[in-house]
Amino acid sequence: MRVECLNSNTVLPQASRPSSRRPLGLRAEGRGPRVAVFVFVFALTAQATTIGIDQLALWAGGTIGLGSGVSIDAPIASGGNISTGSNVNLTYVYTESNVWLGNNTVVSGDVFANGQVQTGSNVVIGGSSSSFADFTLPQLDFLQQSAFGTDNIYGPKNSTTTLTAGEYADWSFDKNTTLNLSAGEYSLKNFWLGKDGVVNIDTSAGDVTLNLVGQFSTSSDVSFITSGSGSLYINIFGSSAWLGRGTSLAAAMTVYGGDFGAGRSAQLTGSFFATGNIWLDRDSQLGFVSYQEIPEPSSLVIFAVSGLCFLVRKNRAARC
Repeated sequence: MRVECLNSNTVLPQASRPSSRRPLGLRAEGRGPRVAVFVFVFALTAQATTIGIDQLALWAGGTIGLGSGVSIDAPIASGGNISTGSNVNLTYVYTESNVWLGNNTVVSGDVFANGQVQTGSNVVIGGSSSSFADFTLPQLDFLQQSAFGTDNIYGPKNSTTTLTAGEYADWSFDKNTTLNLSAGEYSLKNFWLGKDGVVNIDTSAGDVTLNLVGQFSTSSDVSFITSGSGSLYINIFGSSAWLGRGTSLAAAMTVYGGDFGAGRSAQLTGSFFATGNIWLDRDSQLGFVSYQEIPEPSSLVIFAVSGLCFLVRKNRAARC
């Protein structure tokens, strides 16, 4: 296998039509509201080079763009082009389109692209590099109906707000505010947290799940602090998510029908999937964590994947 380098005037094609995803490749065990999940793998070559979606730190139906100095310690995959700035550190790269690796970028493992692999100077690829590979990104189409409430929550500057699980409308918190959340499912429209805001997530009694039908966005230097043995899940339907510069977040985030982006020097842990495009600005870090349980929204959601579908209801999951 080889790297094919294009000249600097080569124009990469536009991203392919966005697809979608929820952390597949896992199966939830035990009681409680969980989604039955079935393993899908990416067939890359006749030599059975595969990767499970549960191994991915980033998954995009569209493009993935990474600014200079970004570091990701697990594989990334996309339907559209993947491009990086300089001095980026990655492990494995998979795409149905083209790859551009900026100067001094290091990929410790393999690079597979159905299009061209293009590199700047002093790029190191520790494993195999293959242009015109046979990589297939699983397609996830969905219909969703998400419930939310009528109560708007506003936190003025320097205030503290404590909320319990339930249905809400919009959440908006000014700068230097603190939001306390405990175990359960929160359904709402839009989420905004101002500069230097803090979200304390207490999972000692179970996971915290945020389901949004609008935008999820923060200003700069926001911190999500999780305590307890549970996890934070963020599901966004029909819109996009943006994390401001210097935001710290550990979560399994899935954006259905939109994009995901993070500003400069974001500190991320977990997995971040979007059916649209993904952008991580310069000097951002992503440490991968595979979440082994997938809480479901309480409202009906149907996901159709390559001829299969998942019928999801509260406290019940069925394959059809």
